[in-house]
Amino acid sequence: MRLSFISCPRNVLLAALLLLAAPVLYGQSLQSVTAERCLRGDCLNGEGTMEFDTPWGKGRYVGEFLDGEFHGQGRLEIPVSFVSEEIYTGEWNRGLREGRGKHWNGRGNLYIGQWNDNKRHGIGTYVFNLPEWRENENTEFWFKDNTENYTGDFVNDHYHGQGTYRWANGTKFIGGFFASEKHGHGTFYYETGTARQQLWNFGDFVR
Repeated sequence: MRLSFISCPRNVLLAALLLLAAPVLYGQSLQSVTAERCLRGDCLNGEGTMEFDTPWGKGRYVGEFLDGEFHGQGRLEIPVSFVSEEIYTGEWNRGLREGRGKHWNGRGNLYIGQWNDNKRHGIGTYVFNLPEWRENENTEFWFKDNTENYTGDFVNDHYHGQGTYRWANGTKFIGGFFASEKHGHGTFYYETGTARQQLWNFGDFVR
């Protein structure tokens, strides 16, 4: 099923602006760092452990470095409050998340999938409203079938392309998305399994 676009120049412009303005939350969390130190290993060109001071406690990066930047495989933990922390584990390229990785924002949202230039970009699963997250406790497939989540195409931190949005009660929409809004043709599935074909225009229901 290919995405059908409906002519609406104003909405297209707004959607394009949304795509360009996608936030980079990881960069914001690192802005809280007040000091850093290499605890062990080679934090310049090799594998090592770097510790950070923040207003909410200590964070750390464990993994590979190139020219002093996170590069290769690594895990970053940064406090976002006195009781929670942001975690990214996966691939890095010159200090940016790039490749495949898992990101827990410390506030109930989890992303598992592809990254490019520090943004969710490619194929992934974005899970909402988790009370907590324990790494390796549940698989990506479990999250897809048991939580509120979006699974599918991402562009510049937005749902964009073909995907599935599943609500916590089991209802779901499978179809097209544009700048995180339902757009084009899709199918809505009720809890009973009944399916209804739908048409959306940049987040507005058409029929």
